[in-house]
Amino acid sequence: MTEHMNRTWLILCCLVIITACSSRQKASGQNGIPKKAQAMFDKAITKYQYQEYAEAEELFLVLIKKYPNFGDAYDGLAKTYQDQGKNKSAIGLYRTLLELQPGHYFALYELGNIYFKTEKMDSAKYYFNYFLRDNNGNDENSDNVRRKLDNIEFAEEAMKHPANIKPINLGPNINTNLEEYSPAFSIDENTIYLTQRNGTLHPNEQNEDIYFAQRNSDIDWSVIRSLGPPINTIENEGAFSISADGNYIFFTSCSRPGGIGQCDIWLTMNKEGIWTDPVNLQKPINSKNWESQPSISSNGKLLYFTSDRPGGYGGTDLWVAKFGEKGWEEPTNLGPEINTSKDEQFPFIHSDGVTLYFSSEGHRGMGKSDLFISHIKPDGTWEAPKNLGYPINTIGEDWNLVVGRDGETAYYSTDKLPNSQGGMDIYSFKLPKEMQAQRVNYAKGYVRDAKTKKPLGASVMLTPMDNSSPTFTFASEKTGIFTVALVANIQYALTIDKPGYMFHSEYFDMPNVATDKPFELYIDLQKIEVGNSIVLKNIFFDTDKFDLKPTSTSELEKLYTFLINNGVVKIEISGHTDNIGGSSHNLKLSENRAKSVYTYLINKGIDAARLTYKGYGDSKPIAENSTDAGRATNRRTEFKIIN
Repeated sequence: MTEHMNRTWLILCCLVIITACSSRQKASGQNGIPKKAQAMFDKAITKYQYQEYAEAEELFLVLIKKYPNFGDAYDGLAKTYQDQGKNKSAIGLYRTLLELQPGHYFALYELGNIYFKTEKMDSAKYYFNYFLRDNNGNDENSDNVRRKLDNIEFAEEAMKHPANIKPINLGPNINTNLEEYSPAFSIDENTIYLTQRNGTLHPNEQNEDIYFAQRNSDIDWSVIRSLGPPINTIENEGAFSISADGNYIFFTSCSRPGGIGQCDIWLTMNKEGIWTDPVNLQKPINSKNWESQPSISSNGKLLYFTSDRPGGYGGTDLWVAKFGEKGWEEPTNLGPEINTSKDEQFPFIHSDGVTLYFSSEGHRGMGKSDLFISHIKPDGTWEAPKNLGYPINTIGEDWNLVVGRDGETAYYSTDKLPNSQGGMDIYSFKLPKEMQAQRVNYAKGYVRDAKTKKPLGASVMLTPMDNSSPTFTFASEKTGIFTVALVANIQYALTIDKPGYMFHSEYFDMPNVATDKPFELYIDLQKIEVGNSIVLKNIFFDTDKFDLKPTSTSELEKLYTFLINNGVVKIEISGHTDNIGGSSHNLKLSENRAKSVYTYLINKGIDAARLTYKGYGDSKPIAENSTDAGRATNRRTEFKIIN
């Protein structure tokens, strides 16, 4: 979102006036300038403030011609040229100013900045070191110079070892002659959302709106279209994040009726294909300060965002809020490993839940704002951020990096590349291996009534077997569809539940999945009727053993909850094996396994009169025993409604 950038620009403009009218005059040590000339100088500064560069330039030139020793006029004209990108002219003026007033504070400072921006590092170092020789204090400019000298050292080393990346412009259907940035994707990556800045709604000022496009192929997209109302308004909307199931959009809007601060985070929900009127997330997410750039975790439990609220480390910081039993909890600052005294912005939490990409002006880098990667550790703290390196990062502003579920395809926005459609465009490239996130897949399920095949709305719980937080979502009441993200190195238990129906379970052994193809599940829920049975796919035993493994707990608890919620139901728990081994051995093993589940439920307090157990050995196969996969399917635990 650019509202913070606009605000920063206005502050800088005010600083320019103050600096030009006081600090710069004081630094020059000049005198004997008539009041009439000073008034003309003040008028030129005002023109500069409002970006009326031609008028400012004309006034400064008149002053220099009439008063060739008026150092501040050279300084003002050089700044006017500098802001228009006329660096050569600015350099000439600053050098002239140094001839008039050797050691001029701002001439040295700005010459260092110009050479730094244009990647002429030797010249930048010369003028920055010259500056510090006479001005090595604790003021902000001296601090900036020391930081830039450190960045130059980093940049020179990084440019000797560039990453092998080849950014690809997403093409004219996505990028236009306007500004496109802040890409975001649905979990299937078939829909791209972006922010476009244009002037169509406000003739005299630029407006931001959210657009989207559908993927036609790996390299082709449909023409972007506005999301329209109720999301887009005549105010600014942008900086967007969508939940893994595609049903919730978090976005930033500024000056919108109902807001708390200048820019707030808003939420809209997909109700049967229609986005609802956005609601302000209110406190504690939003405050009277600036909140923007949301990024929602794939489990929907954590919302990362940028804010300048009190309690930070300076500038804008990255924060995270947890969604608890009573709603959003008080946000916490990501801490000093991530945040600095400068601006940190544009957080993107990858679908793997542990990899964070963000932009920072405070960490050691190439220039003004670089992109970094960090990972959350098991204790909840963050690793020291790593700079993504050159040429991903440059001496300019580098923002808006998002990474696909393959962990390596990155998207970002830049105006630095020659094949731009105009202004800021969105590009993609492959991240170097050391900067990649974990691979993430997803499951898309279609929940139906087993007999009628009509879609069913249902609650869905995805439980990681590493004891991390479960994901809760819902299958649509209208379509029966749900989507959940699956991280590559985690095993999951998935359960689908609906009142009046038997629950359904699935098991995802992601570390041993050889394909990135998404899972497509057609889940037929059976009503709670005598004779209906289901396989408990997340009950686990060691080979030839009947002791329940700890990874069975989530499934056992689900069965326990089912029996509590359906107090008149009686069930038979049955065990089944493959045909490896003798039949009598298999029969005994299957009975003991069924008994283990029975005993667990009895110990939890379920009345024994409601439970029976039986082993069937290898007598009731549901797949061929001639393959490993078939035998694995036959080794199962079931329960059946008997009364």
